[in-house]
Amino acid sequence: MRKSQDMMKGAALGMAAGAALGAAGSYMAVQHPKEIKKAMKKAEKTAEKAIVEMDKLLRSH
Repeated sequence: MRKSQDMMKGAALGMAAGAALGAAGSYMAVQHPKEIKKAMKKAEKTAEKAIVEMDKLLRSH
């Protein structure tokens, strides 16, 4: 019983954090669209690098 309560608390905290992050992102997108565009390009490059590294790792095994 205690474990399931802890899991529920963790899930609730995660959802609250996600909602706060989403609200902050929405605010930034409206107030500072150039910074958001720059951040998205950087995130895209980082994700692409991660995919390339994962592909290399999978091919080597």
